[in-house]
Amino acid sequence: MTVDPPSSWNRSTDIVVVGSGGAGLVAALAARPADVLVVEKAPKIGGTTAVSGGGLWLPNSRPAVDAVGRQPPEQVEAYIRRVAGERVDDALIETFVDLAPDVVDFIEARTNLVFQFAGYPDYHTDWAEASDDGNMIEPTVFDGARLGDDLDAVRDDPHHELPVPASEVYEAGGHAKFPKVADFEKLQRRAEADKLATGRALVAGLYEGCLDAGVRFETGTAGRELVTDGDDVVGLLAERGGEELAIEAGAVVIAAGGIDWDEDMRENFLRGPVDAPMTPPSVEGDGVTIGMDVGAKLGNMNEAWWFPASRAHGQHWEDGSPLYKMNWGRTLPGSIFVNEDGERFCNEAGNYHDLTKTLHDFDPGRYGARNLPAYMVVDQQFRDRYQLLAGESDDDTVGWRDQRLGADESLNEQTPDELAAGETLRELAEVLGVDPDGLEATVEQFNEHARRGEDPEFGRGQTAYDNFVGDPDTDHPNLGPLDEPPFYAIEVHSGIIGTKGGLVTRPDGAVLDVHEEPIPGLFAASNSTAHVMGMGYAGAGATLGPNVVFGYQAGRHARDVATE
Repeated sequence: MTVDPPSSWNRSTDIVVVGSGGAGLVAALAARPADVLVVEKAPKIGGTTAVSGGGLWLPNSRPAVDAVGRQPPEQVEAYIRRVAGERVDDALIETFVDLAPDVVDFIEARTNLVFQFAGYPDYHTDWAEASDDGNMIEPTVFDGARLGDDLDAVRDDPHHELPVPASEVYEAGGHAKFPKVADFEKLQRRAEADKLATGRALVAGLYEGCLDAGVRFETGTAGRELVTDGDDVVGLLAERGGEELAIEAGAVVIAAGGIDWDEDMRENFLRGPVDAPMTPPSVEGDGVTIGMDVGAKLGNMNEAWWFPASRAHGQHWEDGSPLYKMNWGRTLPGSIFVNEDGERFCNEAGNYHDLTKTLHDFDPGRYGARNLPAYMVVDQQFRDRYQLLAGESDDDTVGWRDQRLGADESLNEQTPDELAAGETLRELAEVLGVDPDGLEATVEQFNEHARRGEDPEFGRGQTAYDNFVGDPDTDHPNLGPLDEPPFYAIEVHSGIIGTKGGLVTRPDGAVLDVHEEPIPGLFAASNSTAHVMGMGYAGAGATLGPNVVFGYQAGRHARDVATE
């Protein structure tokens, strides 16, 4: 469906950007000095970026080169092609690799953000093309007080409740050690002083840069339909407070994120079931939908940024939607994933994206997912040493606060409501509805090999990446027996930290129609587009890194069109 120009416009601008995540904010910056208006559906700025780790996978960027040297671009391109599954146009890959360093320089020049190397290995360190050092950079701690009252406009982050850059976590020994050695009083003082880290730091820095550059923002304003004059996109119909807002523009940039919370689109497009989106509930596929309305071609729609997730008991998003958190405990010694048969089905320490795909394995006999429902099973020793999920929470099921007592004290005396517990594995299996014989046999076999630091079935702990996300202070970073009762289990859901299919774009950000011709006046970036990573995930920050690069492309090329 197309919408003709109205008889009168409520707003007029050179460029309207739909969405205020990292891609949208970089697009707005790159589009200046053209007149730019950013519309954001949610009440606050930041989208999925604000609740992310804020890492950017940007090979050969200044912080990465300073830390570990330069990688041959052809090696990086070959790695992305293999990750993407040969389903991404070479020109898109080459543009990303070529521009990645320039975009970091651009952001640092136009904002008060400073980036540092995070030292997080690529996700396929068993491949020759990958880097054991990784390519992820991140913002240093950012002074949010610079924004004054404008900081209130930036979305809060329930996933990272204390301002801790990833590099600080991993310099301290990772998720296993950080809760035991962190100075929580210092971190609390940092938070009280509005010092920011992770995705919230990235958004705040970009937002400040946009405000300083004269970019205008309207929150609580959802893009509903594109306005066309013939084949040309000439504006946007938006909705604000139940009223229609007609915005005239020389170009529109869609950067509204994926289809994460649109259940109908998820069921019809994604490769497997999703019951645990970890992004803000406002991410409902609006950008993809309005592009479809004007004939945009779609690509990579069956893929998402997959992550095994577990329910954060008693915690919700602002609209009451349940909050799910990343399951990081799976990488540590003394934990396994099992299905209803009580059987393991994956390398639990492997990269979360590919691991989650094993939850979608179809069983023709049951005529459903073979490995759902799934559970993470641990013993008392694990409960005494580690947190179950990532981040921090008031609830003692997860997080850092229940680790502050130190390793020599009892940390989890009460069984949280969301955990199943049993004095024996058989008792636990009966509580879960899991085959008790299967669970006992699985744990017996796993323990036999884990004591020797081996996992012949799935190869857990055999790569640099696996070891990096394990516990460096144990006999094996990823492997240890489950032999100290009682035993516990938490349900593992098929989660996503975004989807990565959508509007097909050229390397300059122009949206293509179903005949692969550019739609005049329409550009896109973010998870609203068919992502350069295709079916895979190169490493930490491989969502946001390409998104800001193509946000930069979309913004500056939209400026050229709108002001020519």
